[in-house]
Amino acid sequence: MTEEKIETSQETETIDNNQYIEALNQLKANSVDKADYEKLKAENKKLLDSIVNGTEVALPQVEKDSIDDLRRKLAGSSENNMSSLEYAETALKLRERLLEEGHEDPFVPHGSQYSPTQVDYDRAHRVAAVLQECVEDAEGDDASFLAELKKRLR
Repeated sequence: MTEEKIETSQETETIDNNQYIEALNQLKANSVDKADYEKLKAENKKLLDSIVNGTEVALPQVEKDSIDDLRRKLAGSSENNMSSLEYAETALKLRERLLEEGHEDPFVPHGSQYSPTQVDYDRAHRVAAVLQECVEDAEGDDASFLAELKKRLR
């Protein structure tokens, strides 16, 4: 009978250790580095102070990829082993940057003997919107992106 109690206590101890390890892993996954937390806390204090005092705070600018970098990335897509999802994301970024800078829409047909119409611009916008929806719905998965795109192309 004492052997049975020993076996039971060893099983309980193993289960408790596994639960303890699992709890630690969850804490690590959901924790933030203290330095990052302090930095964010300081930024939030600056923003709150600016709201209270009615002053403006300069927000850090997000650096955007250059048009040339995006073009190089698309041109070398086969060498870079880009997935279809990455290619679509890069093409959409390039289109956005070109339009921001006042260049022609790359999704609109152009030629020496062809002048784009408003219908062409509307279609280009619709293509970009559908691609963006597919990218968002895929949530980073290339196979899901292709499935979403195929569903919309029917």
